[in-house]
Amino acid sequence: MKTKQYIIFLDIDGVLNTKASWKKPFSLVDECIKNFCTFVNRYDVSPKIILTSSWKTGWSLLRENQTPQIIELQEKLSKYDCSVFSRTQDLGNRQKEILDYMATHDVDFYVIIDDDDTEYKGFDQSGVYIINAETGFSENDIKRIKWKKTLHKAK
Repeated sequence: MKTKQYIIFLDIDGVLNTKASWKKPFSLVDECIKNFCTFVNRYDVSPKIILTSSWKTGWSLLRENQTPQIIELQEKLSKYDCSVFSRTQDLGNRQKEILDYMATHDVDFYVIIDDDDTEYKGFDQSGVYIINAETGFSENDIKRIKWKKTLHKAK
């Protein structure tokens, strides 16, 4: 029997850091990371984390090709048994990039975690969770985020 694929489409700024921390580029807030990973590990589904953030340009399959901020992100996530699996392609906007990813990969369930709702106009909002950039990913977010079943399968 095929294992169901759970995908988290993740933005970084305003999610794994806070608006106050943006003064320092590529900052991360440990509490936000801890809360996010608590969500990731909440159910026994082993979700894959896919970067949608502008940070994604620094991600690579090979660690030696990753930017210092992605290496730091991976190290902080690994403390909680989490890691970035992949990234979306650059197609001009996140909605297109996520739809492209879902059209070309087996995705059974997903969530989109971002702090900017303007990226998802016309998108099925039941799978989109907007994080308050003032607080970043909080304990309340752990409880409120629910998996959305994918209606279409990859070709």
